[in-house]
Amino acid sequence: MKIILASSSPRRKELLQKLIHNFDIIPSNFNEDLLKNQITDPENLVKELSSIKAYDVFDLVKESNESLTVISADTIVAFQNEILGKPITEEKAYEMLEKLQGNQNDVYTGMTVIMKTNEKILEKTIVSKSSVFMKKMSKNDILEYISTKEPLDKAGAYAIQGIGQKYIESYEGNFDTIVGLDLCSLEKILKENQII
Repeated sequence: MKIILASSSPRRKELLQKLIHNFDIIPSNFNEDLLKNQITDPENLVKELSSIKAYDVFDLVKESNESLTVISADTIVAFQNEILGKPITEEKAYEMLEKLQGNQNDVYTGMTVIMKTNEKILEKTIVSKSSVFMKKMSKNDILEYISTKEPLDKAGAYAIQGIGQKYIESYEGNFDTIVGLDLCSLEKILKENQII
């Protein structure tokens, strides 16, 4: 059984390694912006993105592999239903963190698993929602955090598993899901289908 993670995220790779030792990484080339302009509901967006990315990679490799599993995930941070993507500038990161500090934000992770065995193809897509409560941050706190560069490639401009954890008051939900992969549900799906 060939297992592929359709993501280049180092966080997702680390999480998947807790469950599976041998897998390949083939990131999807799908342009997320195409959907982000059309779907404004965070739950529907992560669902669609994880599915499209999974099929993007699955369609590339399905012919050459009889038994194949492709795992894809997408994570989005939303504040008062506004989707906060990855900030491309320090100014944008500041703007996001200023909104989030002292408040609750919701983290949505969509995960799609496509399993192919003996010409039978099965797909499972799930969405997990967690809530993160951030501490109050002063202007200096925000600038200090941005100076680490960590916020610049993270949805919502923070990483709960990185330097950003010191600004987290608490969270409700699954930690792995907030980081980017619903490991608990994935293990269940893979075991039910005798992949692991």
